[in-house]
Amino acid sequence: MLDVPSPTVVGQEVELTCSFDLNGDTLYSVKWYKDDVEFYRFVPNDWPPGQFLPLSGVRVDLSKSKEQSVYIRTVALETAGVYKCEVSTEAPVFDTVSAKKEMNVYVLPTEGPKITGRHMKYRVGDTVTVNCTSAKSKPAASLAWYINDKKVGADYETVYSTILHDDGLEVSCLSLRFLITSDHFTNGNMRLKCEASIPRVRYTMSDEALVISEQLQHVSGLQIRENLSKGLDHRPLETI
Repeated sequence: MLDVPSPTVVGQEVELTCSFDLNGDTLYSVKWYKDDVEFYRFVPNDWPPGQFLPLSGVRVDLSKSKEQSVYIRTVALETAGVYKCEVSTEAPVFDTVSAKKEMNVYVLPTEGPKITGRHMKYRVGDTVTVNCTSAKSKPAASLAWYINDKKVGADYETVYSTILHDDGLEVSCLSLRFLITSDHFTNGNMRLKCEASIPRVRYTMSDEALVISEQLQHVSGLQIRENLSKGLDHRPLETI
């Protein structure tokens, strides 16, 4: 049985395990391959029994690697690939069995998503058009919009094509467009939030923007002027 942790994250250390039962036979060798290129072998009759064959993207920790496992230090994007464990027995049987599994490598964003294009103030009847852009990662983060902590429907959103950078990392973009109604404001405020997530590694970060109802401020100003005209605020100041 072959156990290859996937996905794993850049910078981590991972253990690949190859479990086997020789059924009484004698082990000759355990060989490890990445994309069909050998990078580690364990031969009990050799000295040292564990040997590393240099391969780009794979850094083996020989002090931790042994008969049924190999440790890879400081995972990089190049570490991703298809790994194979091949087990061979000694004479007279000379049996050889193998198993393969793929390792995917993720790069997490170094910062949260960014909201752009918003105004500080809106009125009821205005159209909000804002964009959310994730930080670079691999794979690109999934984006979602919330209005006052309520996730919006797909009819409010426009998904743009993922942007691929030269370093192999990706950026995702999602716009939000909707017509403001009075229900969107609570005490004159409305909160917009964009959330970026990579579910398989439980990564979540967000950016929030607070917008103010310009109409509510205008009404409040009218009320103050009306109160002043009625003399409600003409009380003399008390001297302390």
